[in-house]
Amino acid sequence: MDCATAREAISANLDGEDPGVDPVALDEHVSRCAACLTWQDEAAAVTRLVRLEPAAASPDVSARVLDHVPAPARPARLDWPRLALVLTAIAQMSIVVSLLFVPQRMADGMAVQPGSHLEHEAAAFNFAIAIALLWAAAKPRQARSQLPVLLSFAAVLVGLSVLDLVGGRVGWERLASHLPLLLGLFCAVLVARRDGRWPWPGNRAGAEPASRTSSAETVDDRAEPAAQSRKYQPPAARRNVA
Repeated sequence: MDCATAREAISANLDGEDPGVDPVALDEHVSRCAACLTWQDEAAAVTRLVRLEPAAASPDVSARVLDHVPAPARPARLDWPRLALVLTAIAQMSIVVSLLFVPQRMADGMAVQPGSHLEHEAAAFNFAIAIALLWAAAKPRQARSQLPVLLSFAAVLVGLSVLDLVGGRVGWERLASHLPLLLGLFCAVLVARRDGRWPWPGNRAGAEPASRTSSAETVDDRAEPAAQSRKYQPPAARRNVA
C-alpha cells in the first residue's frame, strides 16, 4: 500500500466513511511508515479542532428577507371582462336554442322553420362561438388562442351582414342577435392583452428553449472535466465516487 492510498483511507476513517481498503493492511502500513503516522496524528488533531470550534456568529438577515416577502394579496376585484365573456356566452347559447326551436323571421316576411339543415349549421356555429368565449373566460392566460376563430368569424359575419342589410335581405332584429358576439370578441381581446401569453421572439417565453439548451450545455461542460479528473484520484476516492 502506498502513502497516498493510506492517507486517503485515514481521512475517510476520520470522516466516518468507508476507507475502501483492508483495515489490517492500513494499520500495518501506518505502523511501518513514520510519515503516515505523523500525518494521521495531525489530521486527527485538525479534525478535532474543527468539530469543537464554536460556530461563528452569522449576521441577522431577517430584515432583508422580510423586505422581499410579497405583501398579502388584496381581495380580488370583480373581473368584468371575464364576467362579460360568460354573459355573452350565455347569450350565444340562447341564440342556439332559438335557432333550434323558434321560427326565424326574414326581412321579406318569410320565416325559416326550425329543423332545417341551414338552421342546424347556424346553431352549430353559434354553439362553437359560445364555447370559445367560455374557454377564454375560464382560462384567461389562453384567451389568445381563441382570437383567430373569433376574429375571422366576426369579420366574415360583419361583412356579409352589411351586404344583406344593403340588399334588404335581413332586418335589424336579426342583426341585433350578433351584438353578443361582438361584445364577447371585444372582451376576449381585452383579456388576451391583459393575461394572455405572447411568445414573440426575444421575450422570456421565446427565449426559454434557448436557456434550457444553454443550461444543458453548461452541465455537459462541467461534467466532462469532472470525469477526466476522476481518473487521477486515489483508489478509495474512485470507489466512493463510483
